[in-house]
Amino acid sequence: MNEARDTALAPRQLTVEDLKQKALHVRDIAESGVRTTLKQDTTRVLIVGAVAVVAVVSLAYYLGTRRGWDAVNDLG
Repeated sequence: MNEARDTALAPRQLTVEDLKQKALHVRDIAESGVRTTLKQDTTRVLIVGAVAVVAVVSLAYYLGTRRGWDAVNDLG
């Protein structure tokens, strides 16, 4: 009876398969984190790019209308 109790209390030995499964789990977590980070970075880059394009177009429109109005005012 003592042998059964000692066996039950003995720590389980790690096997190569245990280590392989743990390594695969860690790899999956790391890949998931990288995918999430890349998605967030891509979204940020796209948003910043869109804002920059809108700002440049707005500035060009503003400067174009000022020149247009200046030309109209010079005629009169």
